[in-house]
Formats: sequence, structure tokens, C-alpha cells
Amino acid sequence: MSGLEVRYVKDTLADPPAPPPVLVEGMLRAGELCVIGAPRASGKSWLAMNLAALVARGDGSVFGTLPVHHGAPVLLCHGETPAWMAAERWRSLLGTCDPGPLAESFDRWRVEVVRTRHQLRSEDGAETHSEDATEGRLDERLRQAVVEHGIRLLIVDPLATFYCGSENSNDEIEAALDTFRLLAGETGTAIVIVHHLGKATSSRDPEDLWRGASRLADAASTRITLLPAYSDDEVEQRGLSPDAARRHMTVRFLRRERPTDGFTARLGPDGWWQPVTERAPALRSMGSTARYCSPDEVATALRADGGTWPSLSAASSSLELSKPATTAALERAVEAGLIEERRGRSGARAFSLAMSPSDERATEEDLR
Repeated sequence: MSGLEVRYVKDTLADPPAPPPVLVEGMLRAGELCVIGAPRASGKSWLAMNLAALVARGDGSVFGTLPVHHGAPVLLCHGETPAWMAAERWRSLLGTCDPGPLAESFDRWRVEVVRTRHQLRSEDGAETHSEDATEGRLDERLRQAVVEHGIRLLIVDPLATFYCGSENSNDEIEAALDTFRLLAGETGTAIVIVHHLGKATSSRDPEDLWRGASRLADAASTRITLLPAYSDDEVEQRGLSPDAARRHMTVRFLRRERPTDGFTARLGPDGWWQPVTERAPALRSMGSTARYCSPDEVATALRADGGTWPSLSAASSSLELSKPATTAALERAVEAGLIEERRGRSGARAFSLAMSPSDERATEEDLR
């Protein structure tokens, strides 16, 4: 058995180790482990795809806030998103842009945990005794894929799909994480693991909301926790629709290198996460998502959306209000003469900007 390596601090200061390259500022370096925890139906798979697309491209900012410094080949392992849905989402995120070295896999590889017993002898060989150990085993197919394709960012979404062990056992989680650390150490690959939070919705510390053993969150270089931005009471007070409420998350960081400030982010209809300060065009001029929405705010949002809402649902989505609150806001705007209501396809209520007298005169002249 080799001896313990001891290094004096003066030697470290005289010849400091080079830090790994930064992939994403404030979030991830090459070879690091990052874990993302979020409630169900909170857009965490969209976030995984955002991260994958940006790092593969080597440009842009995660959450519209954290700059990507270096491009790298990426492998995203889907555990819950089927192939057809992933294709639709990539089309929404990328459009006609070149995705770069971005790869994905839908195979169900496994990271297993096994218990082994080792027979040990004393130094003089006179006595033997046995010891139990918990060991992790990573599917060799994953290791081969990372090496063969030169992957430098591996995203596992979510861990529960690929992990064969007890989520509540720190020993078993630690053994599984050891396999990822070994892979990262051998290849320099950064690894991001997506995980579900528990059923609790509030706690003094976000870390207490993580599901299962605490070791998963504690072992990472960066821990990111997505929490609902609004409480149930605030959702009701603001008149937010359930879908709009789920799209707003408070993002909390715990990073070993240096602190990263948290912020509130919103999942846009195009699938990109952005800070709330950069809201969708229909909402930028509306300083609030309160239940009361003035006629001027309705008209401003409608104008930003091209002047037409084909249905009440479209208006509700753009205003981020519940349908009753949207109906009340639209009726006030109609009464104020700022918008007009008509019947759309299949009798749906549709809305458009009211024409000003000058617009009407221009239309009449065009007809003549």
C-alpha cells in the first residue's frame, strides 16, 4: 500500500495547480460535477437542453445570465423525454442554426451499486478477516461513448432513470458518484446530473428540499436548486394561470469556488430560460403580473404580439393571467375602446387592436 501524499502549502503557493477551463461562468468548469434539483413539471429538461445547446455552440448564456466561455462536444442522456419530443424541442430551440457537436442518447444505461465482501490478511499472514464494501459500477457503454466521441460535457436527465440503488443511502449514492468522478478524472469531462426535489415546497434552506440522500447535493462542485417563484397565495393574488406560475422559478446556487448570486428566471414559450428582467416582448412594458391589468397594459401587450390574439387562451398566455382575470382585463380594454372583440375560428373569442380615426380614414382612402 502506498503512503499518503502530503503536500506543504508553501509548495502549493510556489507552484499552484492550473485551474480547469471554465465552460459556464459561475456554474461549471471542465471535469466538475454539477447537480440541478427542481420540482416536477418545472422545465428542468428544457434547462438541460438549453445548457447542452449553448455549450455545444460555445456561445450565449445559460438562463440568459451565465456566459458560456468555451464550446465542447456534449452528450445529453434523455431518461424521460422521448425521441420525437426531443426533436420538436430542438427545433424550437435551434431553428435553422447548426447545433454543432451536440449528441443525445435514449438508451437506458445503468450505474449500479453492489455490495462486495473482501477477505483480508494480517501483515504476518496469520489471521484473516472479512470486510463489506459498497461499490459503484458504471455501464461500460457510457464510458465508451464519452471516449469515442470526445465528449466534454455529459448531462444525465434525470439521475433516477439511470441509477440502480437506494436514493436514501448516502453510501450507495457516494459509490455511484465515485464512478462519475472516475470518468471525469480520466477524460476531463464535466458532468451535470438532473434530480427531482421532494414533495415539500418550502424550507428554510433549499438544500433541505432535495429528494433522497444528502450526499448527492453535497458532493457537487455546483448545486443549483430551482424553486417556485410564487407561493400558492401569491399565484392566487396575482391571478396567474397554473402554467404561467410553473414557468417562473427562483434559481439558487451553492458553489464551492465562489458564490454565484441567485435570480428569478422564466421559461419562455420558445423553450429558453431567461431572467425575469428580460421578459417576453408582450410583457416588457407591463411592470407587474398583478391581478389587475389596466386597459393600456392590455393594448401594449396585444400590440407587442402583432395586434391579434386568436383566442382567450392566447391572451391569457401572453398576459400571464388566469382566464377569469384575463376576461376581466379584456372587457375593460374593450370598454375603453383600445381593443376590439370578434369571433374567430370555431366561434372562439378573438381580439385585435381598435383602429384609430386616422387608421380608419387611411383604410377608406385605400378602398377608394
